[in-house]
Amino acid sequence: MDMGTDDFTVGKPHPMIDSRLRCDRILAEGQAAQVAILLLDFVLGYNASPDPAGELVSAIKEAKGGAKKRGGSLSVVASICGTEGDPQSFPQQVKVLEEAGVAVFPSSAQAARFCALLAASLSEVTRAK
Repeated sequence: MDMGTDDFTVGKPHPMIDSRLRCDRILAEGQAAQVAILLLDFVLGYNASPDPAGELVSAIKEAKGGAKKRGGSLSVVASICGTEGDPQSFPQQVKVLEEAGVAVFPSSAQAARFCALLAASLSEVTRAK
């Protein structure tokens, strides 16, 4: 789901700038029993949040904890679009996410491929039961 579409942004700041909608959605998805993987993207740069990973890490941890409490699990996968020259500190953004248990990839394509492999392995486990 692209939280940056007009459905979500008309009259509101883009989620790259204001993470409240993303936090709410992460928490909601973490409560859904049928959700096992969240794929997130982070964009760095001068027109983005000063700390995009830091703004979402609490929601990510809470969603993962909620999934565990309900007897499930939630894998969170992310890609970060940016460079070491961006004001948000690319390495720091990676560190914050990894410390929260997020699998971080340098491109959205790599993150999506990982999610596909993870979903396939979860599907195999479910069929084996």
